Amino acid sequence: MAVNGIAGSFITGTLSNGAQTVQAAQEKADESRFLSLIQDMTSKKEKEVAGDFAGSVSSSQVNKSHRLTGDYTEGFYNYYTSEADKNAAPEGLAASVKNAHGKQPTIDRTSELYAQSKELENYMMKMMLSSMRDTIHHTSLFGKENDFARGMYEDMMYDNYAEALTKNTHFGLADQIYLELSGNR
Repeated sequence: MAVNGIAGSFITGTLSNGAQTVQAAQEKADESRFLSLIQDMTSKKEKEVAGDFAGSVSSSQVNKSHRLTGDYTEGFYNYYTSEADKNAAPEGLAASVKNAHGKQPTIDRTSELYAQSKELENYMMKMMLSSMRDTIHHTSLFGKENDFARGMYEDMMYDNYAEALTKNTHFGLADQIYLELSGNR
């Protein structure tokens, strides 16, 4: 019995030492990859400072869709494209705003700032609809197995509701945000 105890502790000690050795090797490999990544970044930065842009990406190659992979809504970028949208009057809540000269400011709805403002208004609409949705009592007609699928479908449906409300109701919240951030008041 004493032999089994000694042999068992020898095997256990050897296995734990082996696991520690593997872990140390993995940490060393991770450290090596991290240091090489930093070195690559540093050398690219030095090349950029020196004026060598051979490996860089031109601005025309950068994706400006402002959409994430998996987005299923259209968003607000490039939604307003007409010439009239470049000098539009504020709507909704922002219609009563006057600038320092007592005149109504104009809004460039084709700008990226306005698209970002619309995204923020859309997010607020989503929050409002989500709060309203939480007040609805759901029955489980088909059981619990469909709760996840139903929830996912409803999330997508309410996201589309929020986007449609933001595009069509002219609350003016995005206009107010745009005026505040652009300094066009």
